[in-house]
Amino acid sequence: MGVIGDFLPEPFYIFLGDIKKQYAQEVKALEPFVEKKYGTQLASQSCAPSETSCLTLASTSIMDGLTFAGGISVPTDMATAVGLLYSTSPTNPYPAREIPPNKELEFFWENIRYFAPVIGFPSWSTRPTCPGLSPNETQSLNKPGGKQEACKEGPKNLATGFAKVNQWQGGTRQVPNLALAQRDPNKWGPTSNEFVVRNLIEYKKSVGFAEMAEDNTVAGGKMNRICPGKTLALMIGETFLKLFKKGDWDAVSPESIVFDSGPTWISDFVLKSVTTP
Repeated sequence: MGVIGDFLPEPFYIFLGDIKKQYAQEVKALEPFVEKKYGTQLASQSCAPSETSCLTLASTSIMDGLTFAGGISVPTDMATAVGLLYSTSPTNPYPAREIPPNKELEFFWENIRYFAPVIGFPSWSTRPTCPGLSPNETQSLNKPGGKQEACKEGPKNLATGFAKVNQWQGGTRQVPNLALAQRDPNKWGPTSNEFVVRNLIEYKKSVGFAEMAEDNTVAGGKMNRICPGKTLALMIGETFLKLFKKGDWDAVSPESIVFDSGPTWISDFVLKSVTTP
């Protein structure tokens, strides 16, 4: 909803009401679990100038990660993993079409490396200008040690119920290309552009989860941008592949399972149970 809202003119925000309401209900259902795990820590924090509680903001972040970040990325590589096992198209980079014994985790890791679900990792070298402030006044909100003050929230628009927000103008954004880094021959060797199930230790070179964006000496680690769902994502992928039985399914038109460039990487395909008449 946030992505759509960025490009919608303010008068159209009212049409997001039902989506916003449904999403708020999902976040509310998650809050008791977040409070049980992080309640004491969140109670000691200030989330000003937002009028929303830190508990709700934390729950929203987790919901965003599960639905829009990991909720898209993990299924993307689960789809490529299954597609590799069935596709007879010449675009299939893994003609073996079988997972090596007891290598489900390594096989899923190679999917993450080769079919990078996250293409870029953006950050602001110059933050967007706060509404009502000059560029210099905005930059003065940045503090030493990775700390910063948020833009002051202005009056709410009577028609939309939202204060004016600027997420782009005046800012400079840098976007390292993680997909290219995951195929860098200087790190992955001469087979960097090939799908090769590698030893597990090799995947310590990965930057696919923004592993390099972790420094606990900056703001006590609060500025870390490494994916918080890395362990969960790998667990889901490995468990799925261990439970998935290739022999129980046939691909409908395996020759039409085509691999292409990201971010989707693979065409739609259908599997049919071999027990289905």
